[in-house]
Amino acid sequence: MPNQRAPLTLLAIFVAFVATLSLSGCVGVTGSGTQASNSGISSSGSLAASATSLSFGNVNLGGSSVLGVTITNAGKSNVTISNVSISGAGYTASGVSTGQMLTPGQTATLNVTFTPAATGILTGTATMTSNATNSPTTVSLSGTGVQPVAHSVTLTWAASTPAVNGYNVYRSSYSGALYTKLNSGLITTTQYNDSTVQAGQTYFYAATSVDSGNVESTYSNQVSATVPTP
Repeated sequence: MPNQRAPLTLLAIFVAFVATLSLSGCVGVTGSGTQASNSGISSSGSLAASATSLSFGNVNLGGSSVLGVTITNAGKSNVTISNVSISGAGYTASGVSTGQMLTPGQTATLNVTFTPAATGILTGTATMTSNATNSPTTVSLSGTGVQPVAHSVTLTWAASTPAVNGYNVYRSSYSGALYTKLNSGLITTTQYNDSTVQAGQTYFYAATSVDSGNVESTYSNQVSATVPTP
């Protein structure tokens, strides 16, 4: 535990982004439902989709995103889904199954999951084949796989006078209490990079100096850093 040696003064704190950021993409659904007929209601079975496309925007590699599209029987006869298929790397679908029947006015939700395994824009198509008059019903898919954003916090301080053997850096999730030392060996520079932070969290830091007699100073002033999300 730090003793009564004169404390350090921590200087400005910097939150660094250790990754190449990609441009954010829009997330959501676009397009309009498939029209059943010019009169709005078909005397036969007809499927209408609440969206003709799903856009997932940026999704981290190793992560996933789910968007849904509502399928409605807009006709006056039962519609039976004979096949549900999905194309495109990273896309899977659930919620609507082969053999499922929709009565007039009944709805079902097709949930599409995007789990990119590579960076870049990835496209696909969800296709539902049925006995509806306007079969097949298709929904286009798009999303971008991106590398996860890594964060770090950089601390700097003024060198102790007289010279010392090194420094220790402490961190806590609570202001002014429960500090844990981050470095395993003495820090011999006046800067420390904490790369173990998590997005969305706030951390509190203090530092100490250790002289040639292995005497450790009291804690420096406390500084805080809030890590962005994502």
